Amino acid sequence: MHSAAIDVTADSDDRLIAMLCYVTQFLIPLVMPAIVLLSASSKKRPFQRFHAIQSLALSTTFILFGLLLGVSLTIVAVVPIIGWLVTGLVVACLMPLLVLMGFLALAYYGFQAYQGKRFSIPGLTSFLQDQNWI
Repeated sequence: MHSAAIDVTADSDDRLIAMLCYVTQFLIPLVMPAIVLLSASSKKRPFQRFHAIQSLALSTTFILFGLLLGVSLTIVAVVPIIGWLVTGLVVACLMPLLVLMGFLALAYYGFQAYQGKRFSIPGLTSFLQDQNWI
């Protein structure tokens, strides 16, 4: 983590909503951060907005990575025998590890948000700041 400063202006509601933006990505991706961003109080709650945007971008990155991996595996699976073996090994061994790592990352970021911290996700937060989204 680069900067994990505690935001003293975040109250318990802000911290709870920020945590839910990450943790709800397990079951229903993209919904909770979108609700937070579309709410009328979003502009008054910068802590919630920061974590909602960051969670939305992280989930979108996970989804795009999954789609890219799926397309790649489909292309490789066309190759007889070797392609089937590679695809089978990736699906059986690598995919569960990647999904578990994603769940652990979302749980960790949710816990950090509940602690009241504004942290940066390497690469993603700097991109979001360059785009003036956060």
